[in-house]
Amino acid sequence: MSTATTAADLISPWAWTGFSGMPVTGTAAANHLDLTLKILERDGWVRNYSDNTDPLADITERSTFRQMLYGLVTAIREFTTRGPHTLGGAMSQATTEGSNSDAQHSAGHCLTAILRSRYDLDLHNIACFNSWAERQEQTYDDVRDLITEAAGLARTHGPAA
Repeated sequence: MSTATTAADLISPWAWTGFSGMPVTGTAAANHLDLTLKILERDGWVRNYSDNTDPLADITERSTFRQMLYGLVTAIREFTTRGPHTLGGAMSQATTEGSNSDAQHSAGHCLTAILRSRYDLDLHNIACFNSWAERQEQTYDDVRDLITEAAGLARTHGPAA
């Protein structure tokens, strides 16, 4: 039995109802995951954001106007430049690039169901895809494969329109 087949039984009962209360189709969740993967391919993947440095960290009351302005411009550039993204960051970014938070919610449940299936967990166990993707042993290929498998799960086992 494949992971995707087993994972179908591990999708939470409320996975196909968005936060809006509206139903979400399997296609919408799969499309959200496809867009998430495109964002990661375009902007890059990062395990977590802990490596980021604060461009304003060295600014003090003794800094010159030029140093403050440079720090501010650098901060704005860093905060408005795309990527790289964590898995959760790319999922959120997809809502600004054509998807919506309801589809994101259902897509997250598909990712969680795949992880539950891989690690032999039931519906009462937590399996957070963000925490999983942040673990040191995970690679971009692992994240890509999880997204691809979850998109297949959504297309195959999610509700139709």
